[in-house]
Amino acid sequence: MDFWSRIIGGSRSLSKSPRATSPTERLTTFKRTCNTLQQIWRSSNSTAAEQAAIVHARHCIERLNSVLSDESRGPAPHPCLAYAASSQIFVTVTKLALSSYDEAMLRSATVLFNTLIDSEVDGVVDNRLFARALVDLVRRADKKSADIEGRLVELLFGVANNIRLQPNILPAWFAPRTDDEEQSTGSVEFAGTMRTDDFPLFYLLVEWVHHAGRAGDFARTGLLYLIETASRSKDLERWLIESDLATLMATGLGALYSQLGSLGSCLDVEPVVPHVISHSDHAQQETALPPALGSSMDSFMAYLLFWQDTIDHCKSAEVVATLLDHFQVLFLEQLLYPSLLESSDVEGGSTAAVLTYLYRILASVDQEDLVQRILHFLLASPSGVDVQAPEKKKDMSASRRKSLDVLAAFSQEAARPSPTLFNLRDLVLLGLQSPNRQTVLATLRLLTVILQRYSSFSIFLIRTNPTQPAKQRTVGALNAEVGHLLTMATSIMEEPTLDQSFDNYLKDASWILESRLATPPPDNCSETLPCEIRQEDPIVRELLGCLETFFTNTVIVNLALTEVLMSIASSHLMALDGWLLVDPAKYHYVQSDGGSSNDKSEDILDQVHRMYQEPTWSPADTPALTAALRRLVDKVQEWRKQVEDFDILIAARRDLLHEDDVRTNQAEQNLGTPAPRSTERYSSNTPRTPPLGFDQGTPRGRRDLRNLTSPQRSIVGSPLREVTVNKTHSPPPRDASEARSAAEELRKRLAAPFLPESKVSTFNDRTDNSAQEPSPADQEVAVTDEEERKPKAETASLGHVLTNVVILYEFLLEISAAVQARGAIFEEAGFHGVGSSLPVDDS
Repeated sequence: MDFWSRIIGGSRSLSKSPRATSPTERLTTFKRTCNTLQQIWRSSNSTAAEQAAIVHARHCIERLNSVLSDESRGPAPHPCLAYAASSQIFVTVTKLALSSYDEAMLRSATVLFNTLIDSEVDGVVDNRLFARALVDLVRRADKKSADIEGRLVELLFGVANNIRLQPNILPAWFAPRTDDEEQSTGSVEFAGTMRTDDFPLFYLLVEWVHHAGRAGDFARTGLLYLIETASRSKDLERWLIESDLATLMATGLGALYSQLGSLGSCLDVEPVVPHVISHSDHAQQETALPPALGSSMDSFMAYLLFWQDTIDHCKSAEVVATLLDHFQVLFLEQLLYPSLLESSDVEGGSTAAVLTYLYRILASVDQEDLVQRILHFLLASPSGVDVQAPEKKKDMSASRRKSLDVLAAFSQEAARPSPTLFNLRDLVLLGLQSPNRQTVLATLRLLTVILQRYSSFSIFLIRTNPTQPAKQRTVGALNAEVGHLLTMATSIMEEPTLDQSFDNYLKDASWILESRLATPPPDNCSETLPCEIRQEDPIVRELLGCLETFFTNTVIVNLALTEVLMSIASSHLMALDGWLLVDPAKYHYVQSDGGSSNDKSEDILDQVHRMYQEPTWSPADTPALTAALRRLVDKVQEWRKQVEDFDILIAARRDLLHEDDVRTNQAEQNLGTPAPRSTERYSSNTPRTPPLGFDQGTPRGRRDLRNLTSPQRSIVGSPLREVTVNKTHSPPPRDASEARSAAEELRKRLAAPFLPESKVSTFNDRTDNSAQEPSPADQEVAVTDEEERKPKAETASLGHVLTNVVILYEFLLEISAAVQARGAIFEEAGFHGVGSSLPVDDS
């Protein structure tokens, strides 16, 4: 015990000594402390004195940290840092930290290693003994707390960052076996095997790469730096291809995907819902708000975005190709696609969940190669990548071919269903036909994100006639079409600020359509675009069928439905002829009997006037979508005749839906700063942000892609912000009792069932095999199925119907603006007929 008393006593006298100021004094103090640590390690400890030794050793390490910290902040020279490298004190510190099982000492040890890594002193990060000591510390340390775990992974990140900046230090950490060494040991390995001893730093980072929080962030970034370095080291590039990097990353992603549970409801954590949903019949149902996917989804998305960053940062084409091939085979083919194929749509089934997962994946990923692999495979595109194609191996390196051979073995062992028999388009069609409201909603959201963000794949979902490109119409014809749509909107509601509202919608549509022009056409597309939509396309017919029950649909379904329809209407690949607009060949013009004229200027002027002439068309030639919208508008007109104060109710409901926006604007004007908002809103004085998914840097700001959990393009977010004052509103009650009585009576009236004698017409030809009327024996079953498909169609409340009427009004304005903007931006209308004969009925 005398020995320990002398050491501890020396420690007390050392701690009381004045702080060394000169480099010589610092070095003397540093050497003395290093010698003390080495003595503690060499001495045999008794059980009674062990704790005292641990405390003393911890104080010595802290003293080293203090001296190094002081020195690193001063100018060169840095003799203490140089001595720490030459004396290899980090080896002793590692041994003491691991043998003590003391969290405080381990924390101090991480500080010492971090200081040495950041010092850039020769003989530290480029030293194999330092590499071994750090790897042992991280691998064997007792990681009881998140703080210690984060500190240890931060050390690995620091080394990876140094390797990225100085690739010449890589040999200290990376020592792959040569071909001669493998042959001499008689253990030649195949590609894809684990080679931990070659690059322990890499495998340590992989252990934490899927973790959340600080440790996961450091691990993912550190691994990115190592992969980025592969472009400057042929040995590392070869090792990454032949090792199990791609296998570990793909199987890790699959493991996180397999842990995803069923959809939950976020009503408990976010009870405040937008007015457009709260004033409906389904405000408290599970589809009223975006589903709560939980922490498992957060972990999966973090790892998927790490995949995206890896592909972006890796400069080696062969490493990228290896990663993408494993992503396709091990994740897409063997996990994601089978989960879509095997999902169940019964009550409580998984179809809605897996569609939502796919929607979140496509809404979050921006990396083009990943998106191409996902959608080409799931849609069975002929231009997709065949991993096992023999022609792919012709120009590959030997390492790349070895990797593909191992991947082929994985692929052959698994029974792989093929999307050529059942692809994503078939799943979307079944989803739209589902009686499960969650499944329909998830399908509409998935359609939206594909049509908006990846429009080049839209032709694989919505079939077109490639031999019938769009025809340009005259300015007069465009005006007639837009006027027809606007007339339907104004017949629903009279708005004093219609011009300003429509102008705001027009600005939004212009930004959206201009962003489409930057989207390249589909691969191997030789057709003239845009092309006409096939009217018999099953998905189009399902969308129109869903529109037929618009007033009794849930509000969230209608918002998603109109988002899909707007996405199609704004697609630069699809024409509106025959679907939303009349085919120009079916226009009727009034022929004028103007005599011949010898004045060429008058003749040209007359032809220009004819270009502004508005045509007419036969009701039989009305496009499918326009006809469906017309039926909805006609139904509103019927209700206007049946309900005396229907106009007042619509105006009041619209004012109510915009109530939050007015309050928000007033708060912003009073405070001068945006007020906090419980849900995503838009300013009432500016046009709203473009619909979901258009984030190409418009002046209205970029929408965060990770929040795309449900379509937020509601009428609450429309540009029609000004609350109108209807002059026909009834005067306020005379006193408080009358006000309460009137309010209670109105609440009961709005909650009462509506549509007692006004069933919305159904769309009988919804699918290719559903055109026949059910037999009398099957009528009861058919009615039951229809009620399950669109629940409570006959018992929608008056308030619910009014909300959907307002949504229809806003949608008509929005789609009218899109039609007008397309005429100029896509050059679908103009003066092409000037100098030619007047357009007539023939094409």
